[in-house]
Amino acid sequence: MVDTFQSVQAARPCAITGSSEVEVVATKAREGHGLRNVMSLESGLVYVDPLPIEDLSKFYKEDYRKSYKNVFVPKKKHIHRAGKVAKARLRHSKGSIKSGIRSLDIGAGGGEWVYLMKGLGNEAFGIEPNQGYGSFARDNYDVEVFLGMYQEAEFEKESFDLVTLFQVLEHLADPVVDIRNMAEFLKPGGLFVIEVPDILFSGMRFAHKWHDGHLYGFDELTFEAVAARAGLKKISLDVNPGNLYGVFQKVVKDVEVPSLEGHFDEARRQLLGGKSSYWAHPETYLKVPKRLVQRIYEYQTANKLDQPRAILDAVYREVSS
Repeated sequence: MVDTFQSVQAARPCAITGSSEVEVVATKAREGHGLRNVMSLESGLVYVDPLPIEDLSKFYKEDYRKSYKNVFVPKKKHIHRAGKVAKARLRHSKGSIKSGIRSLDIGAGGGEWVYLMKGLGNEAFGIEPNQGYGSFARDNYDVEVFLGMYQEAEFEKESFDLVTLFQVLEHLADPVVDIRNMAEFLKPGGLFVIEVPDILFSGMRFAHKWHDGHLYGFDELTFEAVAARAGLKKISLDVNPGNLYGVFQKVVKDVEVPSLEGHFDEARRQLLGGKSSYWAHPETYLKVPKRLVQRIYEYQTANKLDQPRAILDAVYREVSS
C-alpha cells in the first residue's frame, strides 16, 4: 500500500487535465478496506485510482442501493427525508426552475424529485438504474421513470428544458464525458442542475470521506472546471454545508475553463486543514444528538401516514400552494 501524501503516477488520468501526476491523499475506505484516492497535481481534482468496481452498470442496477441503505425500496423515513431534500434543492435553484417545462432527473432514486416537478406543472421524467427504486417511483407516484443507465434511455435528444443530476456525478467513471453525453438531452439554452458532495467540507471526518461508490471528490473550482470542459456555462454555484449546488446552461459556443493554476496547493491545504480541525468544531459533538432528534421526527411524521404519496404530499404541500 502506497503511503498517504506520496507523489505517484496514477493508473487513470485526471478528467480535467489528462495528467497522471498525482499525490495519494487516502489509502482506505471508510469501512476500513483498501481504497486509494489521489489528488491531481495539475488540477486539484480528487479521484479513486484505480477503479474499485469493474462493472459499474451491474453495481448500480443490482447492488448499490442495498449496499448503501441496505434496502431494495425506500422506507417511510427515507421518503420523508428525500422529500425534504427535494424541497431544499428547489429552494437552492433560486427561481431558475420554472413551471411548464419538460424535465429529466438522472439518477431519480425513489422518484421524489420527479414527483415534485410533476406537481409543479411540468412534464417530468426520470432515469433510475436500480430496479427496486425505479419501480417503486413508478408504482407509487404515477411518474415516468426509465429503468436502466442513462446511456440506455431512448429519450429524444435536445427535448428537455431541464436536466437534474443530484448526488450522482461523483459515482460516474468519467464526469466530463458523462455530463457532455447527458447534456445531449437538453435543448440549447436549457439548464443542467447538478449537486455533488464537497470534498473539502471540514464538517465531515476525514476518514469518512472515502468509499467505493464515490469515484470523484469535487471542490468548488474543480466542479466548475469539469462542467466547463463538458460545455456547460456556470449560472450559479453555491457552497452549501457538505454539498456543492451548481446551475449550468447548455450553450453553443465554447466555455472557458477556469484557471486551476496553484489550485492543488490550496485544495491540499484545505483538505488537510479539515482533517486536523474536525475535532475542534463544537458542531462535531452535536451531530449524534441532532441526528437522533431528526430521525425520531422523521419516523414519527412519516408513520402517521400510510402511503408514500401521502408522505410526499404532506412535505410538498407548502411548495405548490
